This record gives sequence, C-alpha cells and structure tokens, in this order.
Amino acid sequence: MKKEQEYSKSTFNSVAQKYDEIEFFKISAGHVAQIIKREQDQKVLDILDVACGTGNVVLECASCLPKASFDAIDISEGMLAVAKENAQSRGLHNIDFQLKDITEVKLEKKYDIITCSYVLFFLPNAVTILKVLTEQLKPNGKLIFTSFLKEAFSPTVNLLLPLLRKYGSTSAKEYEVDKWENLKNRADIERLCREAGIKDFSIEAKKIRYDLTLDEWWELLNNTGFKGMLMELSSEDYERTKNELFEALDEYKNEANKIELIADSWFVVVV
Repeated sequence: MKKEQEYSKSTFNSVAQKYDEIEFFKISAGHVAQIIKREQDQKVLDILDVACGTGNVVLECASCLPKASFDAIDISEGMLAVAKENAQSRGLHNIDFQLKDITEVKLEKKYDIITCSYVLFFLPNAVTILKVLTEQLKPNGKLIFTSFLKEAFSPTVNLLLPLLRKYGSTSAKEYEVDKWENLKNRADIERLCREAGIKDFSIEAKKIRYDLTLDEWWELLNNTGFKGMLMELSSEDYERTKNELFEALDEYKNEANKIELIADSWFVVVV
C-alpha cells in the first residue's frame, strides 16, 4: 500500500467512531439520494458506493431504494465497522460492505450507478480512478461524485493551516491549498473530467451551512481529514494550535456566539 493510502487509512480509522456524527455528510447524502431518485425509474439497480466511510450515502440510498442491490467499499476497517452497525440498526440488508482500496483493486462487475463522495481530491491518481469507475458503468449508467467548493470551511481552515505548519505538521507543510486536484473550482472538475475522457457530465453547486460553537469546530477538525495533521503535533503544540485558532476565530463569531460552517459542495453527474 502506498504512503498516501497508509496515511488515509490510519487517519480515517482514528476518526471512525466520531465521523458518523458530522451533519454535513448526512445532508450531502440526502442530496445524492435525491439525484438518484430523480434520474432513475423503479427498476432493480446495481449500485456501488466508493469510499463509503460510515455509510451516509449508501444507507440513505438503500433506504430510498429497497429493491436495489448495493456494494459499498472502503479502505478503513474502522469506517466499515461503523457502517455495518448503522445498516443493522436501520434494518437494511441489501448492502454488501467490502474492505477494498479503490486505487489497487479491479472491480468485478458493472453497475447502474456509482457514487463517490468527497474522496477524489484525496487521490494523487484521481484521473485514473475516474476512468476506472466510468468503465464499470452499465450502458446508460451514471456516476455521481462530490467535492467541496473553494469557500468551504473558511475562515477556520485558512487560519488553521498556518498554525499547523508553524507547529510542525509535515502533512500541513506539504499540502498545496490551490492545486487544481483539490477540485474546489468548477474549472478543476471540468479539467478532471476532460483528462479522464468524459464528455457528458453536469455540475451543480449546493449550499450546506449551519452554525457551530468553537468547541464544536474543534471536534469537527479532529474528526475529519485534518485529524492526521493534528496528530503530528506534540501535546503542547496541539494545545497551542487550539488556543491560537480560537483566539483568531473570535472576531468571526455571530450574535449567537457561533461561527458558520460552510460545507458548500459540488455534485457532479457523469453519464
């Protein structure tokens, strides 16, 4: 397994138990389910959810489409364990959860729909992966993937990254904010599709926003992809980062003493 995949696996194993509590992932999953319901008739469908995490998208879709057959794959054992528990608690039995790394595995069958939420920007070979996924679509099949807009998580992340670099996070120092592979802009998504040989696709932006206290913001940062960067700090520098971030964010508080979370997202449908 490559270094990038080892890093992702370790990070997401460490946040699996709390990842399920992040509200914007559930809101986004609802949007994906609506796209599928809007695009498809009631025939029996074969659906694949790539990098399923704790199951937000696949569980929402499986609830809406009880006759469909679902495969859900992820690189993290911890994420899959939570996803399986969630499926069982909701009485969903039409999902086959599998431990697989999409960057190294060849898919064994074709699907009517493939979903891939908030993962392509983690992958150094996103163009190749997108090609592989589109090749696994049945005739008239659709692939749906999501990514965050440039404005997402501002101003918090804009203030956090310099602190992480200041206090020694190697991953933060290596992270390039403005590279096109982050898929933050419409032009970036158009370029990804073009390089993957995809001509027929639609892009839609949706606002996902709600308020968080500073403590809720810190918990969120510790339960998403930033966890890996925070884990690279010493305990003393971790506390310094937290305190300096809270101080910097004070001026952004609203009348309710909270700061708006912006998780605005792109929803891309490839046909």
